[in-house]
Amino acid sequence: MCGIAGVISKNFFKTPDEEKIKSLMYSRGPDKQDSFISNENGLSLNLYASRLKILDIDERSNQPFIFDELILIYNGEIYNYLEIKNELIGLGYKFKTNSDTEVLIQAYKKWGSECIKKFDGMWSFCIYDQKENKIVISRDFFGEKPLFIYFDNLNLIFGSEIKYLLFFDNKLNDLNYEKIENFLLNGYKSLFKNEETFFKKINFVKPGEILELNLDTFQLSKKKYFPFKKIEISSDEENYSKQIKDIFIEDYKKRLRSDVPISFCLSGGIDSSALVSIAKKKFNLNPYCFSIINNDERYNESKNINFLQKELDLDVHYIKIPKLKYEDFLDKCKSLIKYKSSPIATISYYIHSYISYHCAKKGFKVIFSGTGADEIFAGYYDHTLFHLNEIRKEEYFESDLKKWKDYIGINIRNKKLTPKNFIDNPNFRDHIYNDSKEIKIFKIDNRFPFQETKYDNDNLKNRMMNELFHEAVPVILYEDDMNSMMHSIENRSPFLTQNLVNSLNSLSSKTYIKNGYTKQILRGITEEFLPDKIRLDRKKVGFNSSILDVAEIRYDEFINSIKSNDYLKKIVSFQDLEFLKDSKSLSNSESKLIFNLINIKILTEEFS
Repeated sequence: MCGIAGVISKNFFKTPDEEKIKSLMYSRGPDKQDSFISNENGLSLNLYASRLKILDIDERSNQPFIFDELILIYNGEIYNYLEIKNELIGLGYKFKTNSDTEVLIQAYKKWGSECIKKFDGMWSFCIYDQKENKIVISRDFFGEKPLFIYFDNLNLIFGSEIKYLLFFDNKLNDLNYEKIENFLLNGYKSLFKNEETFFKKINFVKPGEILELNLDTFQLSKKKYFPFKKIEISSDEENYSKQIKDIFIEDYKKRLRSDVPISFCLSGGIDSSALVSIAKKKFNLNPYCFSIINNDERYNESKNINFLQKELDLDVHYIKIPKLKYEDFLDKCKSLIKYKSSPIATISYYIHSYISYHCAKKGFKVIFSGTGADEIFAGYYDHTLFHLNEIRKEEYFESDLKKWKDYIGINIRNKKLTPKNFIDNPNFRDHIYNDSKEIKIFKIDNRFPFQETKYDNDNLKNRMMNELFHEAVPVILYEDDMNSMMHSIENRSPFLTQNLVNSLNSLSSKTYIKNGYTKQILRGITEEFLPDKIRLDRKKVGFNSSILDVAEIRYDEFINSIKSNDYLKKIVSFQDLEFLKDSKSLSNSESKLIFNLINIKILTEEFS
């Protein structure tokens, strides 16, 4: 795990102060910072790497890593590096290190950019291929590792964080106000519908994308690999459950590879509990866990956490989120927003930042989370409604509808999530973006219309793939990465494997939800590892909080701080915020609204 950055320029590019860029990249790789600089034939080439030592902690694996005519800077983990290494050894290749970095560069030497088809992992990398005189840049298929880019036919600038690009060229510091307004109006699920960032001239490299810059012509070409497909899998429940369990256990085992101690997020839900239980019971590890204890009973899972702690004899570090004075809360948000050069997507990731802080304080460099399980196993409440629409003509529909009402409907607070809305209209999507109460206070209506990419004819599967690649998981991965790397922590998400996604997507979506249970397949494959109290818990709590639990929000103080912002003065109707004046409690929508306004106030003041 590292930070990477680079500038390749046909213009005169003054090499920046190396100590400053190393300082800027320090948190992503405090163990070593180095560079490769070349100024020849009218071309300025500057590659920078900062290393967080996870595999082969010897200095021999530092970056930039040079092998023959190839120079590599790389952020991530190739989890199946040992298997690829053995294949390359069989082909006559020799290795000097025990790192996945050397495996990556030698895999490129053998297979070129096609090497990524062999990788099971998370990565963003840049290879300077001196023989072919080209730059090759790649990002992993799920987009676990961030990578940002600017290109203008004379300059290619890239980096693991936006602030690296802003450091290299301050002319990139133009805020993307269309993106800001879309975020305010539509919410966090609209953030990754395209490759735009909150800066007009800076984009994401798309997940699975390979970029090649021909250094002779300075032409940039792009191609994208999408390795997700349906595979052969048994239709018999006992057989497919065993197949999927075997696939997951094998991929999880690879993800546990580390030469430094690892730790776990433990929320009390089935996803993180499964990871911890399997690590303990299957792999004989003694997981050290970090758990948030929420003041809001709606989001408090301490009973499940305490139960699992006693059941497995776990070390659990409990974290209570402090309630800060308003100015202190603004300062805390400001430090996060300045680090990531973007607003905090939801208050969940404000809370998550405390996990990374405590994890680093305890001396860990790696933490595991359950990201992606909801999106690949069907864990959201609206999935149950898409499921009801899918089975509406089946003889067991009435039975499943009753179970929905008895076990799921009673826990749902969103009034749009009703069987009627989804059964009457399979294309119902009104619940995905922010609701109308949030929109009323704005003088603008610059929303990007809701769009959905077509992956599958099955409505539920298609929804889940959109959540996986565009709406939910990209937000979580980005926020988790930024929060973790701010404290020099590597975040791993064991549910995000190509094999697992492909096997689950090959089953009928009718197998995903049964007898009033979401994530039916995950509940099945964890039967030998998880106690039924957690495995069969139907209630989905979610990782959330009200802003009133983490900050002292007084109406006058809040309104005055928002009114002091030149941008918000133009777009917010402040009289429509008066409903907050006498509020002793806030709805989820109202809490999100206040939090988002604070975020945009800070973003526009820090980067305007």
